[in-house]
Amino acid sequence: MTSDAPRLAARRLVPLLLVAALAPGCNKYELFALAGYEQASFQNDADVLFIIDNSPSMEEEATALGLNFQTFIQQLADPNAGGSLTQTLSDAVDNYVSYTEVRGSVLDYQLAITTTTVDPSSGDSTGIDPGEAGTLIGDVIARGSTEVVDDFLQQLLCDTTNWNQTNLADEDPDFECGQEAVPAFMSEEYLDCICGEDMWTNNQGGGTEQPLEAALLGLCRAVPDPPEVCFHTFDGTPKDGETFETEDIMSSPTLVREGATSVVVVVTDEGDNSTQFLATGDEDASFYLDAYAQFDQAVRFAVIGPRFDQENFQASSCEYGGDGGRDYDSVPYWSVNRLYQVATQTGGFYADITSGGDDDCEVADFSVYLEQLGQLLVNLVNAFELKSIPDPTTIRVFVDGTEVAEAVRLESNGSESTWSDGWAYEPSMNAVVFWGTAVPDYNADVQIYYRPLEGKPRELPF
Repeated sequence: MTSDAPRLAARRLVPLLLVAALAPGCNKYELFALAGYEQASFQNDADVLFIIDNSPSMEEEATALGLNFQTFIQQLADPNAGGSLTQTLSDAVDNYVSYTEVRGSVLDYQLAITTTTVDPSSGDSTGIDPGEAGTLIGDVIARGSTEVVDDFLQQLLCDTTNWNQTNLADEDPDFECGQEAVPAFMSEEYLDCICGEDMWTNNQGGGTEQPLEAALLGLCRAVPDPPEVCFHTFDGTPKDGETFETEDIMSSPTLVREGATSVVVVVTDEGDNSTQFLATGDEDASFYLDAYAQFDQAVRFAVIGPRFDQENFQASSCEYGGDGGRDYDSVPYWSVNRLYQVATQTGGFYADITSGGDDDCEVADFSVYLEQLGQLLVNLVNAFELKSIPDPTTIRVFVDGTEVAEAVRLESNGSESTWSDGWAYEPSMNAVVFWGTAVPDYNADVQIYYRPLEGKPRELPF
């Protein structure tokens, strides 16, 4: 029997060979493989899917979302936007496009909208209407389109939001159709201008909000080889039937791009009531987290949802009272905990949709949340999450075939640090983070090699 000693000795020499000249006939990729390294390739692309609650109780929140998003999208659609950061809403959008001081580094994004409605019996027809069961409200809106602002507002305000005409002013004396300035409030006049006269009515959504199921079905419709979990029936209505069948494969062909990160943004004043795989009262969202992990692309969630009080195990949102006012009303804690889990365990964020004290039920400041969303997308340019936990001493990083040096911490002030140009490993995110002029341009070929440690827990232990 041949001894394994020479082979083991050779493998111990590999780390030394990595910093030496490559042996003839053996390239660096073969050396990485011999050393047990794992390769991760990335693109700075973000496919953003908004899942909007289109139930009647969402009118004020939809107004806040629509009025803030007009400014947000206008800035986002401008490839020349950028400059120094300040504390304004438009600068939250500059975080989206993430410029460095020496050259522009732009996130390649696209946007789409679906709703929290999954039940195909909720709409005007017996079939699945646009926005139901993970189908899209309209076409995917790509960065660079000259109609980004108009297209997004058309989908959000005209084809998604469930407006109550009795709560809308007929006219806005300070608004003139065609003006660039954002109106101070939502009016029938403004909606007629954006959508066409009375073309924004009858967007009635289902009363059972199922954002986790809608997100799964949205992903299923966008990939050529969907996992088996996609093929299941809708459970809970007399019209039980397939919500995803073979003919639905690639029915949303442009929603997911190869190598891009899918960012799911849920906006709802209710929790998740998906019943296909979870029982009522089941707060463990692991099934859906595992289902999303079966797709090739990374999936992250940002949730603007009911007020979530973990200390007291309570959740609440606003409802209209008998006098037309709004008061806090309890929401099942387990249903909101599902949303909190997917947001925090996918590297996103959870934000309360209301603000104020117990007697002050107001819509939260959506501009702040848009800033958080912008920063989340900036991290798609700056931070590259690894699939396994690495031995940090073995990490090597290449951008477009050129190795990038490790950054040096120049200054630290509490939680804020200043770094030299290069990359650094961030344990809290299990990610390689780029700094300064080392931040890759969008569509750059980013490759990271490292020796993985055993496994990657869902929640990091540090």
